[in-house]
Amino acid sequence: MNDLLTTFAEFHFIRPQWLWAILPLLVLGGLLAYLNKQQSGWQSVLAGHLYKHIVSHAGGKKLRKPLGLLTLGWIIATLALAGPTWQRLPQPVFQLHSGKVVLLDMSMSMRATDIKPNRLTRAKYKAIDLVKQIAEGETGLVAYAGDAFTISPLSSDGQNLTTLIPSLSPEIMPIAGSEPALGLQAAIALLQNANYPQGEIFWITDGIDNLQMKEMSELLNASPYRLSILAVGTEEGAPIQMQNGELLKDNSGSIVLPKLTPSNLKTLARQGAGRYAPMQADNSDIEYLVDQSTLGTDEQQADEADNNFGDKWQEMGPYLLLFLLPFAAYSFRRGLLGVVLLSLLLPIYTPEASASTLQDSVQEAWQNMWHTKDQQGLAAFEKQQFDEAAQKFDDPLWQGSALYKNQDYENALKAFNKVDSAQGRYNQANTLAQLGKLPEAIKKYDEVLKQQPDNEDAKANKALVEKLLEQQKSEQQKSDQNQQQDSDQQQESDEQQEQQDQEGDQSEQQNSDQQQQQQNDSQGDSSEQEQSEQDKQQQQAEAEQEQSEEQQEQAAEDKEAQEGEEGEQEAQAQQMQEKELTDEEKEQMQRMQNLLNKVPDDPAFLLKRKMQIEAQQRKRERAPGNLQRNW
Repeated sequence: MNDLLTTFAEFHFIRPQWLWAILPLLVLGGLLAYLNKQQSGWQSVLAGHLYKHIVSHAGGKKLRKPLGLLTLGWIIATLALAGPTWQRLPQPVFQLHSGKVVLLDMSMSMRATDIKPNRLTRAKYKAIDLVKQIAEGETGLVAYAGDAFTISPLSSDGQNLTTLIPSLSPEIMPIAGSEPALGLQAAIALLQNANYPQGEIFWITDGIDNLQMKEMSELLNASPYRLSILAVGTEEGAPIQMQNGELLKDNSGSIVLPKLTPSNLKTLARQGAGRYAPMQADNSDIEYLVDQSTLGTDEQQADEADNNFGDKWQEMGPYLLLFLLPFAAYSFRRGLLGVVLLSLLLPIYTPEASASTLQDSVQEAWQNMWHTKDQQGLAAFEKQQFDEAAQKFDDPLWQGSALYKNQDYENALKAFNKVDSAQGRYNQANTLAQLGKLPEAIKKYDEVLKQQPDNEDAKANKALVEKLLEQQKSEQQKSDQNQQQDSDQQQESDEQQEQQDQEGDQSEQQNSDQQQQQQNDSQGDSSEQEQSEQDKQQQQAEAEQEQSEEQQEQAAEDKEAQEGEEGEQEAQAQQMQEKELTDEEKEQMQRMQNLLNKVPDDPAFLLKRKMQIEAQQRKRERAPGNLQRNW
């Protein structure tokens, strides 16, 4: 019933001006009625009770039937041209990402054994399945016990989360207890700091105390994010078995028996506009939580319902034309059978394979007869045939959307540039961001926000693009620094090469002087000449040896200058190995190795130390809370 009322409420005409065409029909009908009444002069002569028996109206009856059919056909054609519609078509709007946070309960009650092997183990398996299911977009991880801690910030790397989840346990939490309000606050802050106007929080827990309901309700009422809950445990409950095998007891010495309270969790899920699901053996609970409608506030949905400007509606006028076919067949009288046979043969006629071109043209003509270009493009778009849809669409917004989906961002931008509206500029900004033109995308987002200051999607995407631009600038600065270092190293290498060339010139000059001296000394006695030749050969050999050693040293220096940090470390290691270490240096290296051996590889230990440091800082910054229980 509600759907029927909604349909009537949205019924309207796309081209209501065509309804004025009914006025000429009324005028023509009145004129024909008047002429029909005045066509016989016997009415003024004969009495009324004699007139209808004397004067025959057989011709008038024959005339009334086609006039009535003409009137009905006129009305149907006018309504079809006016474009009746009541079904809205979806508008293409693209978002770059979405934010989600997984909130894990790490209180000691999660070690209850009512679910085998215990609640904690099953909850961690479900958390891993949940992260894999919502791999699209950015996902963060928050764990809480007596306090809440961010285990992983928002990231699109789901593998990082699935690596950290198995390391979580109640024993590594710095403060024992269960404070879900602090966990919810941390999850909300994580989404807000990332500038997400909308997001989802998936809470995996085994229950909440009645005294904590008020604070949780206040947080949900003030939060724009959706909360969905996966309940772990049973209403009967079970003892808490700690790691040493003992059962947890309260202050009075009684064994603690935590029980699941579904009513509280269902209430919070309704307030958070999300879903509640008890843990199942299969994956149906995760699918139920993830498979929810697109996020949107009630105000935005109300504005969309009230404002039809820019919306696309499915026109029903062509279907009304089908009712004109019987009137057309009747107008031909004897051609009625031919029209019926033709209408039956058209859908089933299929040309031969050799006439594929003719077949395509016939099918295209058939489609053009009953569907507009945009309707044909929408059908291809829904089948994810984006290339064909882009060729069919006449509407530039839909054409750009098909090109965007087909990852043809250049042509998509050209199509979006034809749309002079806030939505067109928003899609232009997203396309520019995909093309890597981040400054131009930011300008387009600013134009959208000038027209629509409350456009949360544009604000979120602008913030993301600004972050990407900052990262690009920082990477560019690092690249410039590396290039500068390479340039400095190249300059040093050139200077060393120049120095080597100068030394070579000096060596050649020295050899030349020696040869000149040899020629002068050759005029002396033979003994001095032989001694001079021996000295000369010895000097030449020494000079060549010195030159070879200098070249080797220069090549080694060039090689060290071109190598990176690893080359320098290897050279230092070789030098350390070549020279004998002193006792003090050996003792220092041994001490360093002992310190490295003490660094643990266990992620759980590292998480525990990280949370302990955060807990100490918070203890100094905020007042202590009233701890109700330690489980």
